[in-house]
Amino acid sequence: MKNVLVHAEAPRATPAAANRVRVDEVRGRVGFDALRPEWDALVARGPADVPFATHGWISAWLDAFAPEAAPVALAAREAAGAPLGMAVLLEERRRGVTRLVAPANDHSSRVEWALGPDAGSAVAALWAHLRDRMAWDVLLLRDVARDGPTSVLLEPLARADGHLTGRWESLRSPWILLGGPPAEERTAAKFRANLRRRARRLAELGAVAVRRADDPGDVDAALADFLALEASGWKGEGGSAVAQDAAQVRFYGRIARDAAARGALAVRALTLAGRPIAIHLGLVHRGRYLLPKTAYDESLGYVSPGQLLQREVLAECEARGLDAFDFLGPDMPWKRDWAPEHAPHDWLYVYRPSLAGRALHALKHRVRPAVKEVLSWRR
Repeated sequence: MKNVLVHAEAPRATPAAANRVRVDEVRGRVGFDALRPEWDALVARGPADVPFATHGWISAWLDAFAPEAAPVALAAREAAGAPLGMAVLLEERRRGVTRLVAPANDHSSRVEWALGPDAGSAVAALWAHLRDRMAWDVLLLRDVARDGPTSVLLEPLARADGHLTGRWESLRSPWILLGGPPAEERTAAKFRANLRRRARRLAELGAVAVRRADDPGDVDAALADFLALEASGWKGEGGSAVAQDAAQVRFYGRIARDAAARGALAVRALTLAGRPIAIHLGLVHRGRYLLPKTAYDESLGYVSPGQLLQREVLAECEARGLDAFDFLGPDMPWKRDWAPEHAPHDWLYVYRPSLAGRALHALKHRVRPAVKEVLSWRR
């Protein structure tokens, strides 16, 4: 089944097209910020129209996690100046090694370049500029969809030019295709019976309702509820809750406010006697419900409030005629209960065919895996 996260087939890269295209290299936040209108127009028209590729999402990440960084933005343009595709990277220098990395971490969800309809020409031009005009040893794009246009188009070009590549599977991200039989009916009979029983037990504790927050005026209260609920559980005890990290608070606050401003926010809370006991910090984009963060009251784990909210949200998505529900993030047992499909994502590495590049490639993709395998034999 085709991965719905990319809404069009990625066109083939055409290296010859790079000769008819110029690439502007822009350094620093001011230059990157100036690209926003063109950037978002490309994403909206291209083969990977996902929120993680938008200028606003990347800007939110930079502001939260790398406020002092000077990003390098590349803009591939036709001879007349019309944009074809854009990419943004960060330069890292460690122990004599220069890496160009996508601005991403565990909170960025996925990485795609901003590619317009002629994605093949765009990637060919961007790659030619990286290959010929920038100094680096390793190029790293983390959490790229394996069948997404950036991944599909870039790696063959690099290999054809004698560069070494490698992949590390980082995610098998679950998602549910909607529009056929109801999603709940596709789950195991035992799981459905457990949901019904737990819903009855929860109703015995008080009035149960679903609270929706979609508008800009709802954002602050919805975020406060989410932050408090997530911090009340094991993440708060372990120091990994969003509320305990100012950078994460800035990032999730920004993407929620941006989503509300464009009508894409979809925060849903399951409440018990008016108190939130499970929350989805969700977004809707191009017919897909996306779930960057979720939390539930762990003291009520015996009635599975998170799964009961998941049932309600899926039913709403189906009633709205949405195409898919995307859990985002890694596979987890509670997600597998919903019988999802899985979309593989990789960290994609490209190495220069230099002595340093070859050594780094061998260490990362040959020596370390071999050592890990040998150590596993001794267990």
